[in-house]
Amino acid sequence: MHENLCSKLNYLARLLLSKVNEETSHFGVTQGQLPVLCCLNEKEGQTQSELCKNIQVEQPTMANTLRRMERDGLIYRNTSEHDGRQSQIFISTQVRPVIEVLQAKRDEVISRMLREMSVEERDTFERLVDMAVKGLDDRHQQTERKKEDV
Repeated sequence: MHENLCSKLNYLARLLLSKVNEETSHFGVTQGQLPVLCCLNEKEGQTQSELCKNIQVEQPTMANTLRRMERDGLIYRNTSEHDGRQSQIFISTQVRPVIEVLQAKRDEVISRMLREMSVEERDTFERLVDMAVKGLDDRHQQTERKKEDV
């Protein structure tokens, strides 16, 4: 059962990312870059480490993603006024007009994924996914251990 569940979850994740990529790639944005743009759209001027925390990816992955995005003109960096060693990241004027379209395309794919589920099943699915992530996320486990130590 576990092997089958693992295969199904892996297939679902790959399928979801592939479909999002199909919808966004002709805008010059990949599915790996979309979360960065969405996060920056909510709050510009974040640092690389803030983006890593908010998107939940490792520093090397984020560094490579940001380097490609900067090369492709999707973002730009400014040196932080508070700490000259850090850069704040901003959305370029080139991509700003299409962010809402990109988010809508992503949401359409998610809606297609969930269309066979009732509202209650969707809520349950989201809750179960959150619980599964919580069970495996080392950062969450560390937070829980710190609470127990207090």
